[in-house]
Amino acid sequence: MDKMMVLQCLFLLFPAVIFLQSGLDKVFKIEDNKTYINAVFARTFLKSFSGMLFYFLLTIELITGTLAVAGIFMLVSQGAETIGYYTFLLSVITLISLLAGQRIARDYPGASGLTPYLILAFAGLYLFSV
Repeated sequence: MDKMMVLQCLFLLFPAVIFLQSGLDKVFKIEDNKTYINAVFARTFLKSFSGMLFYFLLTIELITGTLAVAGIFMLVSQGAETIGYYTFLLSVITLISLLAGQRIARDYPGASGLTPYLILAFAGLYLFSV
């Protein structure tokens, strides 16, 4: 395993941990998380869509985290980088979705807290693009 592959695997651990933990937390604490999402969007135009947004977020987080694990496996076993690229593309989309939701809900500190995650996701996307 060369140095670049080690770096790529370490980068892929980021979305694996972040999104699998978050998605699985939503699965195992579904009512608490749905209540939280409903409260966050209670005073926004997305209020009537909060249930659908919850399941969208749950699904996209689990897919992104699972892709990251598959990306590590494919990188190590076959040297294939394609899944890694799509993992980070989906990571950026997921994080921008979270960012947009927090901005709409006027949770500006929460939205700004996503910035480091987004920067790392863009760095990972770049790493798998060159």
